[in-house]
Amino acid sequence: MSSKPIDAAPDRPRDWIPDDLWRTIQRSIPIVCVDAIPVRLTIKPDGRQTVTSVGLIRRAVPDLFGEPDGSSLTGRSGWGIVGGRMRHGATFAEELARQVRETLGPEAVATPLDATNPTYAAQYSPHGPDSRFDAADPRQHAIGLTWIVTLVGPLSPQGEATGFDWFPVDALPPPHAFGFGQYNVIRACLERHRTAGHAP
Repeated sequence: MSSKPIDAAPDRPRDWIPDDLWRTIQRSIPIVCVDAIPVRLTIKPDGRQTVTSVGLIRRAVPDLFGEPDGSSLTGRSGWGIVGGRMRHGATFAEELARQVRETLGPEAVATPLDATNPTYAAQYSPHGPDSRFDAADPRQHAIGLTWIVTLVGPLSPQGEATGFDWFPVDALPPPHAFGFGQYNVIRACLERHRTAGHAP
């Protein structure tokens, strides 16, 4: 399976803002992103929801992360969550729908477990791994508003995603196999879901 360049499918129209100005913005201010962690659920007899598996995309990642992959321009690929920059004028619901549709196919539909509030607000360091942050993105200082979602519809990975797979919640890929340190974000979201009164 080939891996695409890390910016092969930017989540903005090419004519929306010049590339050089966009890079300057990325280096200057935090960027708000809307992210989705697909899950499969079962319902316990007491009505509590249990996360049984987590859906992850395969994508090109910066050289600080992931595993060697000679077919990508970065030379690395890793597992990650669906998401990207929030567009001006869009709502959270619109962005969740767009990110899922553009990454997992036009017929993929996501339903957040909480439609109003993100499960977790992840902080991405622009300077590489940093214990003050949840994860890292050397391109930008990002704030990832992250929702746990369920999916329906056929899934066809596209855009930045070169693949998609489901993993049992207790058998996720090891932390080093993720891009951007997103293993920590997934664990934080699952813990937030558990402490909100759901089953682990």
